[in-house]
Amino acid sequence: MKSDEKTKAFDGGDWAPEQAADALRAHGCRVTQPRIAVLRALLEHGGTIDAAELTERAQRTQPGIHEATVYRTVKVLTEVGIASHVHAGHGPSLVRLAGSDQLVAVCQDCGVISPVPGEAVDELVASVSAATGFVLEPGHFALEGVCATCSGDPTPPFA
Repeated sequence: MKSDEKTKAFDGGDWAPEQAADALRAHGCRVTQPRIAVLRALLEHGGTIDAAELTERAQRTQPGIHEATVYRTVKVLTEVGIASHVHAGHGPSLVRLAGSDQLVAVCQDCGVISPVPGEAVDELVASVSAATGFVLEPGHFALEGVCATCSGDPTPPFA
């Protein structure tokens, strides 16, 4: 890659999981086996994920990687623009590839993470704007609630 492409915003769609080392180099990161394993796991998952599941997935290619190493790696990936975090109230730390602004809902009972359909988000943003003049910019924070399984509702609203 050319040097001016180093500063280009990260696009996970540009990188296959087996290209994790190349993606790290392209973004100016030192390439280590734990970093490759964490980024590969993020690329394979493709969505918002909590640190415990990310650790489990990274351990598939780098057995023995500790959750603390995953947190440190996520910090580095965030600093260079490859990953971003999502605030989820009192729940676990959530991470995803940078460039995604997908709003997610997190179940406060079981911890399942579900993407919220764009149409529902657009309707909420428009409704709040019409009622208050305030323009929401969703994505950095997760919504909290109870998933269909935990609530006993067999038909989730986003099906």
